[in-house]
Order: sequence, then C-alpha cells, then structure tokens
Amino acid sequence: MSRHVSVKIADRVRSAARNRCGYCLSPQHLVMARLEIEHIVPFAKGGSNDESNLWLACPICNRYKSDKTTAIDPQTGETAALFNPRTWGGDKQG
Repeated sequence: MSRHVSVKIADRVRSAARNRCGYCLSPQHLVMARLEIEHIVPFAKGGSNDESNLWLACPICNRYKSDKTTAIDPQTGETAALFNPRTWGGDKQG
C-alpha cells in the first residue's frame, strides 16, 4: 500500500480541518511550516490513506504523536486511546 495521499483527498482534508492543526489548533497562517496530512491510525500500525483516517497536523504535533495510538492516562494509570481530531466536532464551529 502506498503512503501517497492524492492531491484531491489532501485538499478535502485541508478544507475539512479549516487549515489548522487537529491537535494544537494552530492555523496554517501562524505555523512556519506547511501543515501535514496526518494518519490518525498511523500507517505503521495498519492505518490507511482513507480520508476518514487523515487529518491535518503541524509538524511539531505530528512528530510528537509519531506512530502512537494509545498512552497511559495520568489520572487512572490505564491505557487510553489518543485524541482523534475527526471526532471532536470543532471543525463545525465558527
């Protein structure tokens, strides 16, 4: 499976994300680098290039998340799924 995301899909993801990082919410015009198409379930963990698995991330957030899908919740000590920016709903606000 190719890691390449088509320009058409990338444009739709950028539009749906309103050109801002799905994690820190920084808009493209305030980020010194181009926002990256990010795999919510990383390609390395079996994620696909399906549009529903893609979102925008600034380079800092994308590198920090890396190929992680879970983390230890500091309050409970249990393993929890990482935040999915597609389920937040903030892209529908103002």
